[in-house]
Amino acid sequence: MPPSASDTLGHLAQRLLADSTALVAGVLEEIAVALPELAGDPRLRAVLAATVQDTIRAGLDVLGSGAPVAGVRAPEVGLELARHLAQRGVPISVMLRAYRLGQAAFQRELIDLIAATSADAGEIAAAARDLASVTFSIVDAVSEEVVAAYQTERDGWMRQRNTARLAKVTALLASRPADSDTAPGYDLAPPHVAAVLWCGPDVDEDARPGRLERLVPEVAAALGCTRPPLVVAPDASTLWGWFPAASVPVDAVRATLTGAFAALGDPAPGPAGFRGSHRQARQGQQIAVAADPRSGLRLITPAQLGPLALLALDPSTAAHWVQAALGGLADDDEPAARLRETLWVYLSTGSSLAAAAAEQHVHRNTIQYRVRRAEQVRGRPLSDGRIDVEVALLACRLLGSTVLRPVPDA
Repeated sequence: MPPSASDTLGHLAQRLLADSTALVAGVLEEIAVALPELAGDPRLRAVLAATVQDTIRAGLDVLGSGAPVAGVRAPEVGLELARHLAQRGVPISVMLRAYRLGQAAFQRELIDLIAATSADAGEIAAAARDLASVTFSIVDAVSEEVVAAYQTERDGWMRQRNTARLAKVTALLASRPADSDTAPGYDLAPPHVAAVLWCGPDVDEDARPGRLERLVPEVAAALGCTRPPLVVAPDASTLWGWFPAASVPVDAVRATLTGAFAALGDPAPGPAGFRGSHRQARQGQQIAVAADPRSGLRLITPAQLGPLALLALDPSTAAHWVQAALGGLADDDEPAARLRETLWVYLSTGSSLAAAAAEQHVHRNTIQYRVRRAEQVRGRPLSDGRIDVEVALLACRLLGSTVLRPVPDA
């Protein structure tokens, strides 16, 4: 015992080491009442009982012999309990709470036993201080090992589960027989929205899986899902998801995307919709990844892409095609950007000078001048390949500098 420890506490600990049955039973019962999810399962309760017993005996040994707290390790049965909980998807917070409850019950039992002796008030106070210090240090050290064991087991279990699930999903996407077009734990019949979720380079690589995992329920809530989505991880930085939803509230989904990106497909039912919506989401991801990072393109949907989805087959060809379609309007400078924006508004409003002027808050003559100027800069009239112009302007709006022609500094 440290010099400040009470002899009364030391003697009591030594006596309890000889027979701790009643003490263990009392602590276990308190944990069982507060945490039925641990004690309700006979298999878990047996492991929990052994964990309580081994942890209590480790504490009593330190209190009774003066052994250093630094030498206390988590009992193997406690690590086994952590691994069991990880496999069952029980949060580690449940086990940590069990340790806190056990610590409180252990301290209360020992203080009651000390108070029943002939020790004076000063001795009881010293024993309480030493008891609190030692038990806190032991629980703190043991908890670190338990959390590490839980996380290691959970990561391995999640990888195994994801591998099996990904194999079935891949077969379904490839139209290969996969249990008669079924997805593991997911109903294909109703409409679902496919999603591709990923993190950008601003998120540390080790933090990406956790960020994406936390994003899934946020996206599900934004889409109004009443059933869990199907989610698989094709790699360490990406998630594929299918969310049971019949519509896409774009603003609500975009609000969830702090530190992450998403590409969604249109809602569609059945196995064909499962594949088609995913195909759209993958196309959106290809376009978003090819975009200028400064464009702030956090969320992309089929409605945003329109015919630009065709470029997802080979985004690297987009720049050459856009520059050929727009001529000088594809220059990456402020004058060309102003003309492109005016032309986009003009074409989007049905070539109405009045509507375009109202949207840009300028006189209609200004719109007319800019449209003519845009034709001059392009090198040919809008009537020559007008559809190409509209698609190329859409590409500029989504992809930014990625498809524009660099302009040398003056």
